[in-house]
Amino acid sequence: MLQLLQGWRTELGLTEAEIVAATRDTSKDHPEPPDGPKALDLAMQRAAQRKTEDAGKKRRKRKTDAAPAVKPIVDLPVFYADIINSDRYLPVSAINNTVRDAMLGRGLVTAERLRMRGVR
Repeated sequence: MLQLLQGWRTELGLTEAEIVAATRDTSKDHPEPPDGPKALDLAMQRAAQRKTEDAGKKRRKRKTDAAPAVKPIVDLPVFYADIINSDRYLPVSAINNTVRDAMLGRGLVTAERLRMRGVR
């Protein structure tokens, strides 16, 4: 029995208090005493497993909150009108007919400025 107890301490890394606690927990589930200390091997293995899992949780760093996402540009006509009214680069295919019509309808750009920038 002493060898078994020593094995739980060295191989599984359990302290005497943890062995006693695992034995008490087992006796709650199984009120009849086991057929010997060897019957407690599975309970001791589970206790050792819980101990390593708990230690792993304590050592792990908490995940930091993700950086806030960049706010998407919701108002495309305003965004593109700013580019059209400036002299910044504007790809030929950047503006479709829907955005063009929205910019004109809201008075954000003039038809002449659109023609100058190559938007049809």
